[in-house]
Amino acid sequence: MEEAAARLRAMMRRAELAPGDRLGDERTLAAELGIPRARLREALAVLQAEGVVRRRLGRGGGVFASDGRIERNLNTIEGLPDITRVQGVHLTTTVLRAEIAVPSPADRRALGLAEGQMVYHVQRLRMADGTGLSLEDTRAPAALFPDLHRQDLTSFYRCLREVYGVEPKVSDESVEVTYADAEQARLLGVPPAAPLLRLVRRTLDGRGRAIEAGTELFVADRMRLHLRRYGVVGDPHHAPAAGGDRRVR
Repeated sequence: MEEAAARLRAMMRRAELAPGDRLGDERTLAAELGIPRARLREALAVLQAEGVVRRRLGRGGGVFASDGRIERNLNTIEGLPDITRVQGVHLTTTVLRAEIAVPSPADRRALGLAEGQMVYHVQRLRMADGTGLSLEDTRAPAALFPDLHRQDLTSFYRCLREVYGVEPKVSDESVEVTYADAEQARLLGVPPAAPLLRLVRRTLDGRGRAIEAGTELFVADRMRLHLRRYGVVGDPHHAPAAGGDRRVR
């Protein structure tokens, strides 16, 4: 196992792989190394524990070089459980809060709520492979999602689809750097004032209704954000199709 792991490390050095580059699939790698796939998987488990590689499942999967970060694609609307699953990361979710609340003025504007309408306020802590990854704060119109607080909130978007028949279609997000306060640091297991990535999001469904106002705080050195750009502003030949900048997947 150690010999196979050492040979994989050497293979990656020769290929000069950057984080996210694909090393190959298990069948091909086992053939190149001349070892059974069972032994290859043992070696990959060692390298994955070291944060050197990550195995992704499904179409386009395989073994990828890694620096231990999770990649989040800003071109798509995906729940964190789906993102981490395909990247071979074990995600656990702790619901810290799930209750009806009075919306703030900012949430009332973001969700288009009338005076007196309430929201469900959901706060969750995410751990990736046993280490703090993110804090999520979600507000959703109570009138659209009755008894939301009684549902399985491991994946908010999956809950909307399966329980309420609502599909997220369009999302506007902004990203900025902030720093952990004492409580955030305690929950995430990082030092106070550690850098965090703050994503603020407003999500609409296919009928144009605002269904979510959310904020995510990610431990900065555990995330990588990916964004595809579409040419120079003002160039009509490179403009994306309307609504095509954020796809649901």
